[in-house]
Amino acid sequence: MTETTETFTYDYPAIEAIVTRHEAKGRAGLLPCLQEIQAFTGWLTPDICQLVGRRLDVPLADIYGVIDFYTLLYREPVGKTIIRVCDDMACYLNGSEEVLSSFKKWLGIGPGETTPDGKYTLEVHPCLGYCDLAPMAMMGDDVHGHLTPDKVADLLEVK
Repeated sequence: MTETTETFTYDYPAIEAIVTRHEAKGRAGLLPCLQEIQAFTGWLTPDICQLVGRRLDVPLADIYGVIDFYTLLYREPVGKTIIRVCDDMACYLNGSEEVLSSFKKWLGIGPGETTPDGKYTLEVHPCLGYCDLAPMAMMGDDVHGHLTPDKVADLLEVK
């Protein structure tokens, strides 16, 4: 059975299977369960959160608290590729503002926004843990360091 919300269709048996794998762990299985579901669906719909809450016996407020705390979990649709630009001190001093401006220019969106085609979401993070590569960004799970505005254009293949 496939269920549809206003903006999202998901494979209900696949979601059930993921929740079942984590169900015996109760609250301790919440974060891994949410991560696995999001890897499958792209984001965590209200219906999914309710299902997880019922099956893991975790209040919905706690589920949303976990999602809101962890910046890599999403309650809204995001692009297929999430671009995370680091703006910690090392990156900032080495030009992260120019790198971010280049992403904004080429994608036509600002931080927290998704391109109209759903291909990219742009985010700014306070530290991604790659200070030796400053300025850097991640595209999905791929790390790109020593970025310049020209390198951003090359990454996005827009030149």
